[in-house]
Amino acid sequence: MNGPVLRDIHLPPAGWWPPAPGWWLLAGIAVLIAALVLAGLYWRKRRGPLRAALCEIETLAAVHARDGDAQRVVDGVSRLMRRVARRVEPGVAACSGEAWIAFVHRHARDDETRDVLDHLARVRFSAQSVVDVVALIAALRAWCRSALRTRASTPFGTKGVDTASLGMREGPAP
Repeated sequence: MNGPVLRDIHLPPAGWWPPAPGWWLLAGIAVLIAALVLAGLYWRKRRGPLRAALCEIETLAAVHARDGDAQRVVDGVSRLMRRVARRVEPGVAACSGEAWIAFVHRHARDDETRDVLDHLARVRFSAQSVVDVVALIAALRAWCRSALRTRASTPFGTKGVDTASLGMREGPAP
């Protein structure tokens, strides 16, 4: 035989570190997905009380459209406002009179909303309440959006409220 003797190529043993570029890319994508999921959960938790309040407002509007009972809507609006107040500033939910009106005005963005909600405070306990339910629902929707943008300190829910009297079902919406 002429020439040198050839030997097989010997590769060094494969180690697990550093990973191949594909593994780095996969890890980066996994971290990005985890960050997006956590941000979505945080956003959902933060916006949950507003969604629940808006859902209840729509239920009140549906109850009024079905029954036409303005007093039931006035009662439901008042209860919802107190629960939102308990969520925003827990001590103010028990207030009445000027302290309550000042709280309502603090979170009402425009004069029309203030006027409608002031009228609600005047007719809440009257025997024959004359109220524009459509304007009241619109004002409540705007007020809840404004009030619930502040940092929440207590859980929001229907605890202590008789939802059957409002025509609402217990439990989560379908």
